[in-house]
Amino acid sequence: MTVTCLKGNVLPHGNIRSTDVAKKIALCEAWHNAEPHPSIFSEQTPKCPCHVLASFPKVFNDGSKIWKTDPGCIASQHPNTCKYHKGAHGCYRFAYKSTGPGAQCCYNKNGVWIKDPHRGAGTLDRERAPDSFFDLSQLAAHHHHDVVPWENCCKDPAVPRDVCQLYFDKRPPGVCEKYTF
Repeated sequence: MTVTCLKGNVLPHGNIRSTDVAKKIALCEAWHNAEPHPSIFSEQTPKCPCHVLASFPKVFNDGSKIWKTDPGCIASQHPNTCKYHKGAHGCYRFAYKSTGPGAQCCYNKNGVWIKDPHRGAGTLDRERAPDSFFDLSQLAAHHHHDVVPWENCCKDPAVPRDVCQLYFDKRPPGVCEKYTF
């Protein structure tokens, strides 16, 4: 069987595609088996606020911490944002230190925390996303520990949902806490 795309590119039989998906599944499973239990990292991160202002300010103070807008999911840039958290309207990040684990919390358009990772929830980061793109070492650590595993486990729609769930088993959305603003 041969498939011709709109631009005239010819794709061979589906074997190449199925081999690519099988490789992603194997990489995801190997990563999952090598990763420690997420509690090691979640114990070092704050709980997400259950609600944020529906105006989605760039930063907000929950009473003790300053949460910053996640540049990968900015509410004011909808619909051209949140590619890693489809279903979210906006996300915030916080970490106690410049390296190590961090919390990412995502919300619907009403500012309500999303807990289902398959509907846009944020995730625990083993290595927090850097505050600056120029922090190349932290960017590389975050990419290696958090982004590449998501790409192998969840990005490709041909990878089964139960394989994607392996990623969320190790990078859960956590829990939320009611803060008074």
